[in-house]
Amino acid sequence: MNRQRTLIWLLLLFLLLSACSSGATRPTSPTADGERLFAIWCSGCHALDPAAPVALGPTMAGVATRAAANTDGLSPEAWLRRELLQPNAVISPGYNAGLMPSSYAESLRPEQIDALISFMLTLE
Repeated sequence: MNRQRTLIWLLLLFLLLSACSSGATRPTSPTADGERLFAIWCSGCHALDPAAPVALGPTMAGVATRAAANTDGLSPEAWLRRELLQPNAVISPGYNAGLMPSSYAESLRPEQIDALISFMLTLE
C-alpha cells in the first residue's frame, strides 16, 4: 500500500512537471520572436502599414530597404542596431530627438535585440 502511494505521488509529480514545462513554448525563430517583441515594445509608436496615420515615430514599413540604403557606411543590421540602441544619433525628418527611449540596451537581452533586428530586416 505504501509503495502504491509513492508511485501515485511520483506519477502526479511527473504530470505536474510535464504540464509546467509544456506551456512555455517559444517562437520557432528569432524573426518570429522579434515580431512578438515589436508588438510589445514598438508598435505603440511605430506603424507597420505605410498608409497608417502618422504615429509618434516613423513607420517601419520599408525599414529594411532604408537600412540597406543608408549613407553611413553601415551594414543594414548595424544601422538598425544603432537606430534601436542610439535613437538620437540620427533623427528622422519631421520627428524630435528624445521621443524614443534610449534604454533598450538595458531593458532587452542581447538575443531580444538581435531578434528585433531580424524582424525589422524583413520589413522591406
